[in-house]
Amino acid sequence: MNKKGIVYLVGAGPGDAGLITVKGLNCLKEADVVLYDHLANVFLLSECNKECEKIFVGKEDGLHHVLQEDTINILIEKANEGKKVVRLKGGDPLIFGRGSEEAIALKEAGIDFEIIPGVTAASGASAYAGIPLTHRNLITQCVFVTAHEQSDKNSPQVDWELLGKMKNTTLVIYMGVSQIQYVVEKLINVGMSGSSTAAVIENGTLNSQRTFVTSLSELYRVVQSNYIKAPSIFIISPAVEYHEQLDWFEKKPLHGKRIVCTRAEDQSQSLFKLLNEQGAEVISFSTIKTELFVPEKKIRVLLSEEKFDWLVLSSENGVRYFIELMKREGLDSRFLSGIKISAIGSGTGKKLSEFGLLPDFVPKEFTSESLVKELSESENLQGKKFLRIKGNFLNDPLTDGLASCGVKVTTYEVYKTFPAKPEKEAINNLIKNKADAFLFTSMSTVANFFNILGNDNAANLLNSSVVLAIGPVTAEELKKRGVEKVHISEIHTIDGMVEELVRII
Repeated sequence: MNKKGIVYLVGAGPGDAGLITVKGLNCLKEADVVLYDHLANVFLLSECNKECEKIFVGKEDGLHHVLQEDTINILIEKANEGKKVVRLKGGDPLIFGRGSEEAIALKEAGIDFEIIPGVTAASGASAYAGIPLTHRNLITQCVFVTAHEQSDKNSPQVDWELLGKMKNTTLVIYMGVSQIQYVVEKLINVGMSGSSTAAVIENGTLNSQRTFVTSLSELYRVVQSNYIKAPSIFIISPAVEYHEQLDWFEKKPLHGKRIVCTRAEDQSQSLFKLLNEQGAEVISFSTIKTELFVPEKKIRVLLSEEKFDWLVLSSENGVRYFIELMKREGLDSRFLSGIKISAIGSGTGKKLSEFGLLPDFVPKEFTSESLVKELSESENLQGKKFLRIKGNFLNDPLTDGLASCGVKVTTYEVYKTFPAKPEKEAINNLIKNKADAFLFTSMSTVANFFNILGNDNAANLLNSSVVLAIGPVTAEELKKRGVEKVHISEIHTIDGMVEELVRII
């Protein structure tokens, strides 16, 4: 008997990936196929399992990448293959989202479906702009209207005359950027006061959100003079006056700042999260990738042949790949009994703790030189045996420094770092669109950034922006390549970088 498929119409919310519902997120994690468009935050796709098929069916106002009919056919086709399919839709599927059309087509095709509601743009953007849709003794009703249907002005589907006469009302207009002049004229002509308080919210709930408060009569001019683009919503309501008092989102220290992160994508989630919390618009431009390297000599054999005094790790990558190798061999922390552990950086220590391992020594300054200096001052290292866990990089001051103290160092490579290959469009966008800051977390991110963009393009781009390095070694690599001013985080960690960025930008 063939397995029966199902389609979930999931509301992704208006922009902020954190606004998806728990049920919607669980559907996404379990999906075999996901159909998505530009209205849903692409960061949500990282929640999909590795085997999930992702299909872009993007749409923009006036430009259709995939026809709606074709999208429906794909949903039916994949469900008939017995797959669990998610149609990820911006906002709420049933509020100006064409979700009902898709649900009807699925019903007619005999496909099981569920509709998972989402935060619609009106409630999401208004909350992030500090504009209440209702307010006791002031606003007693709220109306959602789409202006998208107004291209044929001879047969309007919206009763503007009725809307213009409503009192104590919040009017929210979706998809109105290209029609706002017509909407304003229509409302004023039917009796709404031109002095009515209005707001436009662009990119609602995203860190690029912009809110402009004005009057109804000035709304079109504000849109034109500030180059407002879709997606935007318009709110006409006495409650707009609360924006100045209740605005919280656009007051974050990094709000609206475009920050480029060059770290490997699979390592960047914690950095993205910290930057997002501070209001930054994060641009992922990964310059490196890492992958597991399986040495010929297994860990079990290595630790049986040699009795090591210390295990030394200098990065989160080293920890996670070393632990993965141990798990593959069926080993746990008991196999490291009797070996002291030294780690560079609180991030490395934190990653160790996730696997039940606590470092015996962490230098006060998170550098290779500091580890060697501080550890050699705390005990005699002459003749001690160290197992150095590392990647495939050649230059390793930590190994050299330990060896200079009379230590017998055995290096054990557990991962490889290699250049990422960003799409040409991503490279062009990076060069074309000015960023406020660039973050570099290692020498390899610097080297590959210059290799990808070319020396001149890279140097020019960085010298016209704020450049922040995680530590002195990375900073020195940037300076060698012609970057004139490099900021260094006082604490050489991801958290330290974000704190420094808030201070300097």
